[in-house]
Amino acid sequence: MLILLPLGTLAAAANGARAPREQTLLVAATTDVHGHLVGWDYYANHSDTVRGLARAATIVDSLRAAAPGMVVVVDAGDMLQGTPLTYVAARRENYSVHPVFAAMNAMHYDAAAVGNHEFNYGLPFLYAAAKGAHFPLLAANAYPASGAPPFPGRTIVERDGVRIALIGATTPGSNAWDRDNLSGRLTIGAIVPAVRAQVDSARREHANVIVVVMHTGLGEPSSYDTIATRLPSENVAAEVARAVPGIDLIVYGHSHKQMADTVIAGTLLMQPKNWAQSVAVAALHLEQTGDGWRVASKSSSLIQSAGHAESNAVLMAVKAAHEAALGYVAMTIGTSDVRWSADSGRVVDTPLADLILEVERRTAHSDLASTAVFDVGAKIDSGPVTVGEIARLYPYENTLSAVRITGARLRAYLEYSARYYGTYGTAEPPVHQDVPGYNFDIVAGADYTIDLSRPIGQRITKLTVKGTPVADDATFTLALNNYRRSGGGGYAMLKDAPEVYNSAAEIRDLLIAEVERRKHITPSDYFQRNWSIVPTAAISPAYTATHHYTQ
Repeated sequence: MLILLPLGTLAAAANGARAPREQTLLVAATTDVHGHLVGWDYYANHSDTVRGLARAATIVDSLRAAAPGMVVVVDAGDMLQGTPLTYVAARRENYSVHPVFAAMNAMHYDAAAVGNHEFNYGLPFLYAAAKGAHFPLLAANAYPASGAPPFPGRTIVERDGVRIALIGATTPGSNAWDRDNLSGRLTIGAIVPAVRAQVDSARREHANVIVVVMHTGLGEPSSYDTIATRLPSENVAAEVARAVPGIDLIVYGHSHKQMADTVIAGTLLMQPKNWAQSVAVAALHLEQTGDGWRVASKSSSLIQSAGHAESNAVLMAVKAAHEAALGYVAMTIGTSDVRWSADSGRVVDTPLADLILEVERRTAHSDLASTAVFDVGAKIDSGPVTVGEIARLYPYENTLSAVRITGARLRAYLEYSARYYGTYGTAEPPVHQDVPGYNFDIVAGADYTIDLSRPIGQRITKLTVKGTPVADDATFTLALNNYRRSGGGGYAMLKDAPEVYNSAAEIRDLLIAEVERRKHITPSDYFQRNWSIVPTAAISPAYTATHHYTQ
């Protein structure tokens, strides 16, 4: 009988060599989990079937069952902040193992990149929490002021004789956003040269496969002015693929988008959805060569978490933390006779936004105050007021600051904020989807009008403070959060404004303390109508757009 063999096999046989051996390595990835461990919305107080590491865990379990011993699991950062569970873990409870790492340990992660939100609670907290992880946190571009680097740049794992280098990096924006926590202690440098050095070292260590896991976007513009801040770019995954040869796979995050499969300069890139809403899975098909293994072909896809059962192992690992978070958000701290809502807070002035603004302004003793309406679903129901209702108003660990600005900068600030909207009467959408809602700021203490029939940069048609038109050389103090003070969100006009107030108190805690102090709150205690959109016909389509795109 004549048996036809592939040419490669015939050549190997002619040379007395063994035919190439093939196998497939699966790389499963999450990113921007932000403390979403179980399928539960702590603010709305009901179950959630589309997100959470407990659902992602069953996906990973299925992959391991399908490819025993050939699965690697990684995360691209932003794990330790984002829900009441992570807040309680950082501020109210002392767990022997941080619940996020307890969940990830149960899932047997191999490595995770450090995300910018890992720094929100300070370096001592991060370093202590990291000790409970059964896997390394990676950040090749994190440089301490003294001593050894706190995070390795890479780790090597093996799967059936295949050596896989996992290289990690994090976005340099943390230098600005968490300046108070990092300044003089840790510097986050440029990603590209740091990754290049790690790739070269990994190859010298005979790594067969190179996987880079980075907390950085694909290539979107930085949310800060790289020239004014002198910081490297925020989103460089595509640049790394182009500039650093020899990388087989890049897992990236940070931008809260998702990418199933793209190839740049021969490198495969993928991004899972934030909050563990999907798991990205790369299949790297390997072929054994004379000196090891090589990636012969590769592809990737996304598996949505929605509808998957939750892992009992993860649920048990975080049970105590979940119950503590439920108890925290349910605490009653005051009462209200009426319902307050942020539903229309991005198109009209509302008492709920003014509650935040007045607490900021009074605490910082400032002329003006600013905030974003972070969640248009936030509300305070009539009756008992809970911690969860107030915490939902301010989901970030921002602290309160105040700066001195000129009238010219105030106008520039408001014009930049108003770019959130499209130009009414044109083909532009009512809201620009590339401008997150958390980058549309409202200012109290000044009276102003936003004319959406005018182009971006020319929309503030009325601007007064205490009835007086604002002159360019006038000066005011402005209360704002530490992220915005640093120029975060692209507000470069604030970057070097002199700081006149700085507090370690988180704005969320100030709001909770306000309700506890008053015990009974009413909208009239805070509401002062001071801004509006014209023409009024622009309000309805803008309102609808804010609910279709609520980030």
